[in-house]
Amino acid sequence: MKTRLNKLQALLKVLIYFSVLCMATFIAGIVPVINDFIFFFLVSLIISWYLLRTEGTSLLSLGFFPTKRQDGYDFYLGLGIGILMLICTTIITLYLTQDKWTFNQHIDPIYLIVTFLMCLWSAFVQEFVFRGYPFQTLLKNFTPWLAQLFIVIPFGLMHLDHTMSVTDAGKVMLTTGLGSILFGLTYIKTKRLVMPVGIHLGWNYAQELIPRTAGGNHSSLLKVTTNHEQYSGFMILMPFLLIVSVTIILIASCKKSLVLPSRS
Repeated sequence: MKTRLNKLQALLKVLIYFSVLCMATFIAGIVPVINDFIFFFLVSLIISWYLLRTEGTSLLSLGFFPTKRQDGYDFYLGLGIGILMLICTTIITLYLTQDKWTFNQHIDPIYLIVTFLMCLWSAFVQEFVFRGYPFQTLLKNFTPWLAQLFIVIPFGLMHLDHTMSVTDAGKVMLTTGLGSILFGLTYIKTKRLVMPVGIHLGWNYAQELIPRTAGGNHSSLLKVTTNHEQYSGFMILMPFLLIVSVTIILIASCKKSLVLPSRS
């Protein structure tokens, strides 16, 4: 009976958390000037602080702030995993599409730095909002995969746009859903948000610099020169699904915590 009550309380708190975020999203839609990651981070930070306070703990319990050398190793390992995933996905995609590519001869170092910082901030906020209080609260009271399922839905919905077709929305929910599972699994293995942020950053940053199809950013490291009128969904989706699924399986198969040995 007590276990059921704890589960109900945890679920209620998570619902309150996302209800507040939904209201914040509605307000941001009315007032575009505040429709920014900073606003949503502050909302998440405040509601997380309040709910954690009612439980007698602090924000530091969420494991989002680097407090030891190990966190640095975890972050860079995650960063490398994310970048490697994108590179492998790009190689397979270009093989399937037979697109031609060249190195960009005019790389802007300022663009590289600014893009890195923007991707870092975006990855940090998203991991804090979704794999912070709500995911960790669910993990304490439900099975890991059930907790993952609870978070997959709002995480996917955040990436939707009202202009998307049903097909495009389905693809977004599928791809972001797998990403959410990967990030959540990494947290489960490390008990910290540092490595999930690293993987999220690595993928997003590499994605900005290494396009998989024509029409990418002119400041990217590579330029895809062939231009298809329409890419096959299989050619674009399959490499992503394959690489992310393989990464999930590899991380899930780790019997011990997915961390690098720290130096004394």
